[in-house]
Amino acid sequence: METLGHYWLRGRLGLLEESGVEVWEGQDTRTGLEVLAFRPLDGTPPKLPLAHALPWVDALEATWVAEVPAGAVQAVWLSGQVEPARLVRWVRQLLEVLEGARAQDIPIGYICPELLFTRGSRVWLAGVGVPHPGRRWDYGGFLQTVRAMAGELYPALPWREALEGYATGQLEAGALRAALEAATAELPPVSAALPVVEVAEPLERLPDVPPPKRIRVEEEERLEPPPPRPARRRWLWLLPLPLLLGLGLWWRGQTAPSAQPTQYPVEFRLEPPGARARIVVLEAPEGSRMPLGSELAEVPGAVVFDKPGVYRIRVLVAGRPPVESLIEVPHPGGVTIALR
Repeated sequence: METLGHYWLRGRLGLLEESGVEVWEGQDTRTGLEVLAFRPLDGTPPKLPLAHALPWVDALEATWVAEVPAGAVQAVWLSGQVEPARLVRWVRQLLEVLEGARAQDIPIGYICPELLFTRGSRVWLAGVGVPHPGRRWDYGGFLQTVRAMAGELYPALPWREALEGYATGQLEAGALRAALEAATAELPPVSAALPVVEVAEPLERLPDVPPPKRIRVEEEERLEPPPPRPARRRWLWLLPLPLLLGLGLWWRGQTAPSAQPTQYPVEFRLEPPGARARIVVLEAPEGSRMPLGSELAEVPGAVVFDKPGVYRIRVLVAGRPPVESLIEVPHPGGVTIALR
């Protein structure tokens, strides 16, 4: 691990072709947020008034530092798994980044899945402002990135021809926007997995809060003995205790079989096959007892989770930098880890 000012650089993400610029993954030690470091780059990075471009937050030692939004993950992990409605939103946002940068003459020399970060239906492009020696804006990379995200769905996309026409300079941005708008009207809404988890959390907490309050009140009332004949009344209060204790043990035995924990196995696959990876759980849903920060399992294979919801995991592969991702449990289709 390398130190750059108050940033930790974990490892190199890649090398931008023909420019010699390296991209490093890291973390801001002050905020804990993920960052990307581009180096060597001299001067000051441009200000980016673009909603879907990763903002530059620092420049030091010939390095430009961009901040990754909390909870965002690399879109490359979702290649071929994005539903059409979400893909349309991503393409519209990338199109706005390209057109906004073009209007302000800000170069976008590189667009690829590794520089694309996502959280839900939002995407952010990293490296806006980094030039390429042979082009001002990477329209070809835009096309190839969308194709990689769509996977097998790409040939059947109704707006594919408009996308290719825009990327090759045959159509204006307005034509692609119109095609995306038409497709949006025909597609089902984007599935919202995270709001379901957020709604479910309070439902799990509510049953745990009221009972202690009622029990405490009852115990306080019973502990107040009346003034007349205190000794006799004290013995009368102790008589029902063995009976209550026996009833409690019997009730616990009756309800124990129904409290068996439910398991949620998720199948992890690696592409190409033959490699091995280790899974570490970093964040878990409310009520989960999964150990955080330690290795949970080795994949490929099934990994068992104890609660439904969204988990933040880290994937460790020998000889490669660690990568973090969000997965939703249960996940019937399994998770594919693409090694690039």
